[in-house]
This record gives sequence, structure tokens and C-alpha cells, in this order.
Amino acid sequence: MRLAAALCLSFFSLPALSAQQPEEKTAAASGSSTPAVDGARQLAEARQKLKKLSGTEYDLDGIHINASTREVRFPAQVCLKKAPIEYMLTTDTGKTHETVLTTVIQPTAIQVALLLASYEAATEGLLKDVPEDERPKVWKEEPPKTPGGNRVKIDIEWKAGDQVKKAPLKLMVQNVDTRKPPPDLDTWVFNGSYIDERGFIAQHEGSIIAVWLDRGAIINSAAKGNWRDDLWISLPDNIPDEATPVTVIITPAQP
Repeated sequence: MRLAAALCLSFFSLPALSAQQPEEKTAAASGSSTPAVDGARQLAEARQKLKKLSGTEYDLDGIHINASTREVRFPAQVCLKKAPIEYMLTTDTGKTHETVLTTVIQPTAIQVALLLASYEAATEGLLKDVPEDERPKVWKEEPPKTPGGNRVKIDIEWKAGDQVKKAPLKLMVQNVDTRKPPPDLDTWVFNGSYIDERGFIAQHEGSIIAVWLDRGAIINSAAKGNWRDDLWISLPDNIPDEATPVTVIITPAQP
């Protein structure tokens, strides 16, 4: 479905907002005195910020969406050039000690932008190589309605002097055992984050793109070894200097 058609529909139901089953817990049930946060409302409020720029282009709180190409792009910056990592992108208030990039763009807006661009949140592809004893008990693989609908390509663009450079995000991470980027990470999985009493979890934790399996992150790596938190380090030779502004570009994966 094209984005323009999607805009004519009523706002997404709760199952459409997340491929993962929301946690059925209240603040009281979890033993917390903190009032529960309405995650669905967080996402609905993000949706209300959508602005039409032209016949095929939209802005959602700093995210540019192209309805024709389904390209989604937003600003970020380099956080760590050389470090052990679990994430490729978090918010600037998230787990910044273990991520290559950070952004001020809100995770709620990113999730909604991807759904509006007709990507389908689904976990298929994430657990295929994970040993049974390492698989998250509350997480299972579920296919998108459209085959490959949860697969995305992610590139990073930045300026180096007068030149504009662009590289696949996968080239900025390496396997500590092989010292090479993972060969099976040409595409990433848009699994969608989930909702519990803390609200929309990607918003709560600031986790957006993960190389180590994180069901709270919006996008995860399907590379072999994705369950190991000790396997991934940044690849400094392919990463711009720290604090360099970059643009994250998400496009449909090739069939």
C-alpha cells in the first residue's frame, strides 16, 4: 500500500503498531508505584505531527518520507568511532556508551514513519540462527503479511569536505572474531518495538537499531551471532569522525 493511501485510513490499531506482543502488565501488577504510560497514545501523538511537503513527500517530526520511493531519512551523528557495541543507533539519551550513532529524532516518530512508508513490523529472520538455549522465551519469529515486508536496507550519508559520501550501515560494524563486517547483513529486520506499562519501549530505552538482539529496538540485525553481546565492535576505518553529522537512509530491501 502506498503511503498516500495509508494516510486515508484511520490510525493504526495496537497490533499494527508492534510485531511483538505487548506486555500485559500494569504498574500495580509489576509492583511499581509509577503510573503506567500509555504507549499507544505516544504513537498516536507522533502520528499527528505528519506534514505534507509535496505530492509525494512528507515530514514527520524531522523525518523525511518519500511516498514514491518509500525512502525514510533522518539526521543523526557519530557517537563512537572505536568501541565494543550493541547498537548502531540510539537516541542521544539512550545507551550512548555502546552505539556508533545517536539521534535526537524520537523512536515513536521513526516507528510511525516506517509504518506509514508501508514497511511491515515482523520478527521473521531474527531467530533462525540463534541456538535454542539462547532464544528469548517471550519472543518468536512471525512473518510479515507481505513476504520480505519487514526487510530494509540502511545507508549512512555524510559530508567530507566538498564531497558527499554514502556507505551501507553494515560496513560500520565488524565481527570481533573475523575482523570483518558480517557478510549476511545486506538487509536489516524491522521488527517493531513493543508496549508495556513503561510505554513504547524504544522510546523509553532509546534503542533504535541493534546489532545484538534487543526486542525493544525498532530494527535488529539478522546476522549470524546476533545473540552474542560480546561479538560486535565498530569498524573505525569506515566511520566518520565523532560528532560528524550524518543522515540515516532507510529504503526497501531488494527482493
